[in-house]
Amino acid sequence: MAYVTVFDGIIFIEGDHPRAQKCYNAETRVGGFGAQLKNLNDLKRLMAQTARSYNCNCVVNFTYSQKSKIIAIDDVAYMGGGFYAVLSASDYQSIVSQL
Repeated sequence: MAYVTVFDGIIFIEGDHPRAQKCYNAETRVGGFGAQLKNLNDLKRLMAQTARSYNCNCVVNFTYSQKSKIIAIDDVAYMGGGFYAVLSASDYQSIVSQL
């Protein structure tokens, strides 16, 4: 079973969901000045805002990593991936009620 979390009302699934309708690629990067102070919640917050703007309620095949640039010592980036997707209201409620 895939690891599932809910952040800002958006479901993040580290795997696939058979009934999720994939809509958009979710490649996201949180970097720039001060990025070393960012964390996974900052990445999820940005992805949740984007998901809502696309009228999506979940991110499937969610992956995340941290990458630093060798030249710019203070430039660390959190990177996320997957797909913005839509779950039916019943699937959404079923997942949320189990968490």
